[in-house]
Amino acid sequence: MPYDALCRAVPDLPAALDDLAALHDDAAIWPLLRRLLEAPAPSGGANLPGGVGEVIGALASELGLGANWIPELGETGNAALSLGADGPPTLIAVAHMDRPSFRVRSPESGALFPICANRFPQGEYRTGAKALRFADGRLVVGAQGAIVSRRQNGRDTLAFETADGALAWQDTVVMAVEPVLGADGTVTATGLDNALGVLTALLAASALARVERALTARGVRLLVVFTDQEEGPPEAFFGHGAARLAHAVPAPRGVVVVDAHGGGEPDGPTLGAGAAHGFVSGWGRGSIVPPNAQALALDLAAGVNRARAGTVQFDTGYLSRSDDMALERWAKVMALIGPPMLHAHTGDETARLADVRSSAIWLAWFLAAGLALSPVIGARYALTR
Repeated sequence: MPYDALCRAVPDLPAALDDLAALHDDAAIWPLLRRLLEAPAPSGGANLPGGVGEVIGALASELGLGANWIPELGETGNAALSLGADGPPTLIAVAHMDRPSFRVRSPESGALFPICANRFPQGEYRTGAKALRFADGRLVVGAQGAIVSRRQNGRDTLAFETADGALAWQDTVVMAVEPVLGADGTVTATGLDNALGVLTALLAASALARVERALTARGVRLLVVFTDQEEGPPEAFFGHGAARLAHAVPAPRGVVVVDAHGGGEPDGPTLGAGAAHGFVSGWGRGSIVPPNAQALALDLAAGVNRARAGTVQFDTGYLSRSDDMALERWAKVMALIGPPMLHAHTGDETARLADVRSSAIWLAWFLAAGLALSPVIGARYALTR
């Protein structure tokens, strides 16, 4: 029912999705993802000159979103896209652009400490890395080498082994490996958390921009925010960039968090089976989606999957907390959406391009529904109360 109602209310949306080459072709989407993966994205500095924020802005322009681009939203350190009517945001979608990062404990020994969740496997693990610093007005690489993790008997150590350049105490170290695309559309890289979510949000926004007149006519505004500092130690507060939104814009009707979902868990999402859509994070230690937004997702998915088989699957397994942890204190979290991936926070993160395409398509439909572009949906699912 919601799918059919949206098709009547926004009849140009299916064509807008069909017309985006990146939503149908590996050859079109892969260069976009690769550019995001290759851009520096240190937590706390992702939106600085030379960082991934610049690349997101360039991609937004190439996708027809140049007029919608906000290089920095207030003083939050976040970038954004604005679509639709003027005024306060009706709905906000967030996708964090920063990546797992490490700070220097000792430049002499190379010892590091994480400013993210340490998810390296047990034993010794090595992966390529770069040390980033700010110099001459932009982010630059100060040293290249490898991160070496050793985890055994409850003791964790992290170190940077320098191959070129010199490590300095002020550096932020990030993983850096060459992204690899397999013949079946499988991507192995680091930075998929959360280049996957960023690209999903960009492509969904590009499709919705093609029907922006529908948003303006309904008097609604969509804000898509690319946040910094989502990463943080799980035993401490994190999602700092998202938390700053509460001081920059009025509270919206709801928030949609776009982040990669961990696959391979019991009852978790399957790679190659479409977008993952979750209702609760951290087994209740994070956000909890309200029942009306759950019902909307279930009913809308039935129609979308009927029209395009395998677009979305529901994540009923363990879902890591993300920016929702900070945002739910400010606004209702309506959905947790993203492509599934394996081996998060390592140099061997793995995902499927087909799932990124499906996630962008699903996100566009869900945002259109959440904005109540069909008044029938707004009333039936109590979205405008």
